Amino acid sequence: MNVLGIIFSYAEQDSLRELTRHRTLASLPMAGRYRMIDFPLSNFVNDGITDVSVIALKNFHSLMDHLGAGREWDLIRKRGGLRVLPPFSMTESDRDKLYRGSIDALAGNMHSIRRTLAEYVIMTGSNIIYSMDFKTLLEQHIESGADITAVYTKDLNGHPTVPSGAMILHFNEEGRFQELYVNKENINQPGTAWSTGVFVIKKSLLETLVADAMALGKYHFHEDILRRLSKVLNIRGYEYKGFLLEVSNVTGYMQANMNFLSSGFREAAFQRPIYTKSKDSVPARYFDGCKVSNSIISDGCRIEGTVENSLISRGVRIGKGAVVRNSVVMQNTEIMRGVHLDHVILDKDVIVRENRRLTGHITYPVVIEKGSII
Repeated sequence: MNVLGIIFSYAEQDSLRELTRHRTLASLPMAGRYRMIDFPLSNFVNDGITDVSVIALKNFHSLMDHLGAGREWDLIRKRGGLRVLPPFSMTESDRDKLYRGSIDALAGNMHSIRRTLAEYVIMTGSNIIYSMDFKTLLEQHIESGADITAVYTKDLNGHPTVPSGAMILHFNEEGRFQELYVNKENINQPGTAWSTGVFVIKKSLLETLVADAMALGKYHFHEDILRRLSKVLNIRGYEYKGFLLEVSNVTGYMQANMNFLSSGFREAAFQRPIYTKSKDSVPARYFDGCKVSNSIISDGCRIEGTVENSLISRGVRIGKGAVVRNSVVMQNTEIMRGVHLDHVILDKDVIVRENRRLTGHITYPVVIEKGSII
């Protein structure tokens, strides 16, 4: 496909607190062994899009380490391939602001975008988990004669609440975009067209729109291109009807992980391959007396206690008598004897000392920062 894929590795509205203090959103662990960027990146590769740019903002060391040269995604190529684009063109006065919006990020990396041979651009964030057929999306975009195609969904997998600031798209009966609303009540109303942040546009038009917007001091794609130019451009909608998980706050992150404990959801999520960085490690070891139910346990773990409804990443050690329920435990964490955890997110390299008890709730899980000792 003659398409450039662009992935924004960060979220403009990030309420993930400690989870993104030391990393960008795209490198946030998911489902025990994956990173958030694995899902949009695998989508591009599965549909034959092998020219992909990842726009980074800050704290992207772990992202660079995870992606490498793109070998796991078959993106080591003479033409195209994988590029990670760190912040580039900023004046001294703007250095502390970094990117003021997605248009600013595109403008800062337009030198790289312009050099690609692609005719079309598909843009996506790294805050959503989905499996979308980009071939069908591009075909509809071309057939409709649209200047921009905005992908939306009417099903957020039953989530009763939606993050503040989520974008609602309104289309007329002919499917043409009319207006943009910002979700302020945080309620998921049935039939609402929620923006997924996925857009299709001709590269030449994108260059023009970004240059014009920057000249006017406009930095946000939704508000300053979709809404401002809705009467000028032919902006069409494409309804995505598959599964979709949105991760922009701690509650959404917890719920997204818990979805992977459902066999039905895993079947839908992995119907097409999801590629990730491979690591060689020994199998998990289960000791006499341990109990594990409805959980995902990764390689290299040592389980002596009880694990229920939880996702355990590589190299985690759970001591004798410890109980871990409804929790997400990241890589190389140690949970000592007698610890009780319920609705807790432990970041990497955390140590929880003997007989500690931490309890949260599905709507407000306890988050322990990377490298902490409790």
